[in-house]
Amino acid sequence: MDEKYGLEPGAFTAGLAQLMALSGIAFSFEESEKWLSEFLLFEISENSVRSETEGLGLIQKQADEQAIEASQDEKALQQRLREVRDIPKRLYGSIDAAKVRIEPRAKRGEAVLKDEDWRDMKVGCWYQAEPVLKMQQSKRQREKAERDGTVFRTTAHQYFCDICHVDEFGKLVWASGCKSKADLVSELVFVCDGAVWIWDLVTRYYPNAKQIVDWYHAEEHLKKLADAVFLALPERRAWLEVVTEALWQGQIEEVVLTCQNLEALHPNVQPTSMYFAHNAERMRYDLFRAQSYLIGSGTIESGCKQIVAQRLKRSGAQWTVDGAIQTAKARAAWLSGEWVTLCKKRASLPLAI
Repeated sequence: MDEKYGLEPGAFTAGLAQLMALSGIAFSFEESEKWLSEFLLFEISENSVRSETEGLGLIQKQADEQAIEASQDEKALQQRLREVRDIPKRLYGSIDAAKVRIEPRAKRGEAVLKDEDWRDMKVGCWYQAEPVLKMQQSKRQREKAERDGTVFRTTAHQYFCDICHVDEFGKLVWASGCKSKADLVSELVFVCDGAVWIWDLVTRYYPNAKQIVDWYHAEEHLKKLADAVFLALPERRAWLEVVTEALWQGQIEEVVLTCQNLEALHPNVQPTSMYFAHNAERMRYDLFRAQSYLIGSGTIESGCKQIVAQRLKRSGAQWTVDGAIQTAKARAAWLSGEWVTLCKKRASLPLAI
């Protein structure tokens, strides 16, 4: 039986490993050691929790690599077309990145450690949206409904992430999209911030998708320009009220001209007009609202917070690149509702002993 299930001294059964990894994606490994000792009434080391957490993340990483390979295989894609079912009418995609602190490690032969390094954890999400019934709306949602009309909430989140070059991440964007049927839906909508690398990926892999710059990022650019130019609060508010309304109505040419006029009078401020000019077609917010598209990228910002900020940026956290990637991928599987599927890939033994 030990040979059948791969049990050996120092190894854990699948059920216990699942609990260890679950604590490892929720708490720091040190906290997990204390929490598990209280919960299970026997001691489990911090390193064991780390090993099982990163081990599941490695399995997810390998699954991602297999998905990438399949997504570039013409025969596999043709077979998928014959088998695919339940294609959603409209699907959303969002991409962003958050910084992770990587612990400096000396290479063999080096006497002095290098300075710490900050790396981009790129995060993506596929999701759908559904209207929130009036009886279920919060006070904030009711206030939003008075201005925007229908209020939506996002559902069916499928997160993916990695620390890698943007070209490699693009392959994961395509592979995860194939899994979520992004290439087959009637309407594919990307809502992201204005980062050039993001829109380059979207255009490369999903050229027919609707592209929308997150409303709140666009609005924030106007606020930064106003703060840099107007010292008096009444003048700042008056300018912002006019230009923000123009942005809300999709009058991007007017927004660009207004910003250009202000920049001409204050040449030392950070230019903003080019940001709006470059993203003009991604900011037709009047048309997007008329088609009931989401215009906010809160879903991916929440994903970055849940995957990166809440776990990888916990107080005192230090990571190797592999450790950060594997822990993040395991946590992304949990947030995507794929935890049980991931854990089943580790082993078939159902109970902790």
